[in-house]
Amino acid sequence: MPNRPPPQLARRGFLALAGISMAGALAACAGQGTAARGGTKHIRLSTWNIPTDITSYQRIADEFVATHPGTSVSVEVTTGQFHQWFITRLAADLAPDIIRITPQQIGRYAANGSLIDISGHIPADYQSDYTKPFWAIGARNDGVFGVFQHTDNFITYYNRDVMEQIGVTPPTAIADAWTWDQFLDVAREVKQVTGKYAFGYGWSGPETAYRWLPFVYQNSGAFLGEDGATPSMDTAEAIGALEFGRKWYAEGLATTGNLSKTGGGDVARNLFMTGQIGMMLNNPEPMAQLDEQMPDNWGTAPMVRNTGEASDLGGNALAVTKSSKHPDLAAELVALITSREQIERFCHDGNWLPARKSLDAADVGYESHADTMQQFIDQGATIPLSMVKAESGQYFSSLNAVFADYLDLCLLGQLRPAEAAGQMMEAMRSVTAN
Repeated sequence: MPNRPPPQLARRGFLALAGISMAGALAACAGQGTAARGGTKHIRLSTWNIPTDITSYQRIADEFVATHPGTSVSVEVTTGQFHQWFITRLAADLAPDIIRITPQQIGRYAANGSLIDISGHIPADYQSDYTKPFWAIGARNDGVFGVFQHTDNFITYYNRDVMEQIGVTPPTAIADAWTWDQFLDVAREVKQVTGKYAFGYGWSGPETAYRWLPFVYQNSGAFLGEDGATPSMDTAEAIGALEFGRKWYAEGLATTGNLSKTGGGDVARNLFMTGQIGMMLNNPEPMAQLDEQMPDNWGTAPMVRNTGEASDLGGNALAVTKSSKHPDLAAELVALITSREQIERFCHDGNWLPARKSLDAADVGYESHADTMQQFIDQGATIPLSMVKAESGQYFSSLNAVFADYLDLCLLGQLRPAEAAGQMMEAMRSVTAN
């Protein structure tokens, strides 16, 4: 379901650092790092401040400790801006043993030696239960530097009353998903009903600009070439995707208050719940709030498509850092957390989408909207390998910042799509050349 955290700390709304104290957590933060204490091998796992997830990780940690005498595990909360937080702790050799990390963050640290190869501790059958794109998030030619735990992506939400008024029955199967032209035709009618705008998009800040990249791949374009390093946003397909996005704002189908750099995490859902839009492209995060604010008046359809299919790449992987004094033990814990059994339970308790392809909504046993969760799971299969390799590559954090700048300039009409692509390419090349 994931597609989610950024801006870099919580895909379900970052709460201020709670005073959650677990065995050894405060001592570890005070500078004891991952060293053994009193003969006990201590492992630290860092996660976002999502209470349900913290509880789930601590439960798994306790099970691990029970079968590994002489060990202890503390679950800590990642604070502040992720890259600053992580780099500071790596420099002091005080990074946690295990880090929860997004696909868009992992490449940078796998490439610079901050994460270690854990392939020797991951059971051989794990890879076969992952799609190639999801396995590629942590796998490199020289090892496995993380294992994907859960995913996240975008589908289309719609207001049932609005669809009834315009006489449109939204598709239910991915094969029947609205094409770009069909989506825009529906959006124009929706705008007539709302009197405001037609739809919103689920960005949650500048660092989630990449959530717009599926449109490039839906149009048979690519952000980076096959080598995962050569910018390719100047192709006709990529420029065509920018032209599609420009129409959103040129026609007033979307508000300029809903952009990657100005949209905020709640803009799309707030517009949707207040009736200012009749559709939104978003991840599973809004569902609980929609049930409270507009029960029985919302539904979901597949993500839009064009010449190809794609959706947002969200979710998190687990990796072992170079600061770990017990990397073998930490890798064993990662293997346990990403086992099929534990992922199934973690996704049930946290309402996440499982990364393993053998798990479906029935296996997870969601307490509500199992059919919608299955839609999200199915949509995850449309995420292309080339997009995953681009987003999990070593340059992506910097490239995403460039993309955010020029995407907004294009969508606002300050640069024509071809101009935005050209200037974006120049800036991207300066990043990948370093």
